[in-house]
Amino acid sequence: MARELTLVDAGLGNLASVERALIQVGSATKITNDPDKVANSRIVVFPGQGAFGATTDELVDGAMGEALRMVIQRGDPFLGICLGMQLLFDSSEEGGGHRGLGLLPGTCKRFPDDMRITDGPGERRLKIPHMGWNEVQPSGEHYYFVHSYYVDAANKDDVMWSATYGDVDFAAAVRHENTYGCQFHPEKSQQAGLRFLRAFLLGSR
Repeated sequence: MARELTLVDAGLGNLASVERALIQVGSATKITNDPDKVANSRIVVFPGQGAFGATTDELVDGAMGEALRMVIQRGDPFLGICLGMQLLFDSSEEGGGHRGLGLLPGTCKRFPDDMRITDGPGERRLKIPHMGWNEVQPSGEHYYFVHSYYVDAANKDDVMWSATYGDVDFAAAVRHENTYGCQFHPEKSQQAGLRFLRAFLLGSR
């Protein structure tokens, strides 16, 4: 029997591809932008693309932010994807600084613009944003990332998986009790991404 799951439409994510991936792994997905429906949901996924700014300020301070806090503080399963993961934390340096939901301690920082890597006999500058496939540890799986800012978690026990870009080791996935977040896009990560979503869904009991 398919698990009922709420996919939050906050105007920040590519809902169609996330919905397709969740249906593939056995969820009965309902999309809503209604904070009351989100607050009463038993499994919630919050996808996000874009940047911290006026839209995220409105979310954090408004009814949707309160609904997300209720779900998480109640202990129901929650997954934040990309910007959705970053919003779980205290703040971001992006756009001059903006508050997050403050549910996990830590901040989002920008990758340094001058990062370089030795590549064979020479050295090359790394591009920002970090875009493409990267390995996460300790699982060893590869996932697809697109981001210029990364989570620096204050509580290292919240970091479930990590990845490295240049000389920056960052949180690729986080977990605190029933709250999960992934910096990568599972819906763009082929079979590895589906395995991640399936594990989240199966663990949501």
